[in-house]
Amino acid sequence: MSASDMLPAERLAELEGLATRLQDGVAGLRAALEAQTVRATSLERELAVTEAKLLVETMHSAGLAAQATHLLAVGPEAALAEAEDHAGQTMLSVVYEQAFDAKGRELGVEDPARFRVG
Repeated sequence: MSASDMLPAERLAELEGLATRLQDGVAGLRAALEAQTVRATSLERELAVTEAKLLVETMHSAGLAAQATHLLAVGPEAALAEAEDHAGQTMLSVVYEQAFDAKGRELGVEDPARFRVG
C-alpha cells in the first residue's frame, strides 16, 4: 500500500514509528560518540605520559654519554683521582647532571633537574 492510499491514522502511526527509530538511532550515535571521546581522552593521557618518559630517557642518555666521553678523555686512573668531592659529588656526577640539564633545556624542559633521579 502506498503512502497516498493510507488513512491519516495509519500514516501518522507510520511516521511516529519512523520518528522513534530515528531517535533511537541518534541516541546510539551519541553513545558511540561519547565512547570514542572517552577513548580519545584516555589515549591522549597515555601519549602525554609516554612523551614525558621519552624526554626523561633522552636526558638520561645524554648524561650517560657525557660520562662515557669524559671517562674516555681522562682515562680510568684520572677518573678515580677526580673522585674527590665537588660539593658532595663526584666529577662524573657533575658531568652527568650538566649534560642531563643541557639536553632538557634543549628539549624545552623548564626545570630538568627535577627529573633527575638521585
